[in-house]
Amino acid sequence: MQVSPDPVAVNDAVVRLAMLQDMPIFYAGLVVENTTRCNAKCAMCYQSAGPKGSDTWGTQSLTTAEIKRVIAEASTIETLYPRFHLSGGEAFIDVDGCIELFTAAREAGFLDITTTTNAYWANKPDRARAVCERLRAAGVTSMEISWDYWHKPYVSGDAVSNCLEACSEFEIETNLRILCTKSHSYSEALSFLRPEALARASRVSGGPVFATGRAAKMIPPEDFHRQNNIEGNCHSVLNLTVNARGNVYPCCAGLDQTDYVFGNVREASLDAIAERLNRSPVVRTVVFSGIAALAPLLERSGIDVGREYNGICHMCWRIFSDPECVRALDDELEKATQRALSRALDRLEHSRIETAVDDHDPHCCAHAEAD
Repeated sequence: MQVSPDPVAVNDAVVRLAMLQDMPIFYAGLVVENTTRCNAKCAMCYQSAGPKGSDTWGTQSLTTAEIKRVIAEASTIETLYPRFHLSGGEAFIDVDGCIELFTAAREAGFLDITTTTNAYWANKPDRARAVCERLRAAGVTSMEISWDYWHKPYVSGDAVSNCLEACSEFEIETNLRILCTKSHSYSEALSFLRPEALARASRVSGGPVFATGRAAKMIPPEDFHRQNNIEGNCHSVLNLTVNARGNVYPCCAGLDQTDYVFGNVREASLDAIAERLNRSPVVRTVVFSGIAALAPLLERSGIDVGREYNGICHMCWRIFSDPECVRALDDELEKATQRALSRALDRLEHSRIETAVDDHDPHCCAHAEAD
């Protein structure tokens, strides 16, 4: 008995294939990480940032002129929402430079101008107010404030509280973002802040610490919250990201801290690199099919990446941080490219033969023989 295919499953497969082949990659904004330096050296930092730069890359930074050029180039990318986000390390090590960049983004036509900081600079209320007044005048619309148990040795609760109150006064939206493990909860982090300041936050969001960057070395494995969900994809939450080395990535959630290079803004324009990303088989597979789709490719090369991760970002960072995985992916993609080229040449040759046969008129041959 012949069993008809499930029409819902067939439709889902067709949609996935269409997305993988044809759908443009859209970005929720441009993220620029201007430095690997940070005043803090938090154990959970996925960027491994610190006063002397990244644990892996040392001190790296983009100049103000380079970032201004990137902003101008990004403003021409049609698939990028006009949001500019400045991050670090700790971007506010150079407050004046930040102000200059926010102003440039506003003048380039970006509608949302946002940033991430640990608010260490707001240790005094007057200082917090002075900086936030300048930020608002430069066009900043929203600020994400990183705060949790691991920040406390480097940033005071009062500094974060001062920042929340100053942002509220100057109409800058705030997202107080807290990370947690099994040992250190959201409520523990919130207890270090002034209740009246906490009430001024536009929103409070939280998430588990991922086993990436410094956290992979400094936090005990059993302390991570395991989500064990690696089947999702990330096409709806991407940000075109330029890290402090100038390398460009489709996200800012861990892949940007790897040595896998899709392009560098010191070697090509950002819009050209974005087009390269849109055509990349690796990027399109990860973005539309999900990072788990790379596991079978790696298994063909004898590499078992497993399935024990606390989310797709963790798995993505793990794969692209491993030189063996990267080499295997490149080899598999090279083979796939050669197979596709061979198929294309076969089709071209088949088409040429069919054309030659069609051009040969049998009636003309018959008349010639009769003559």
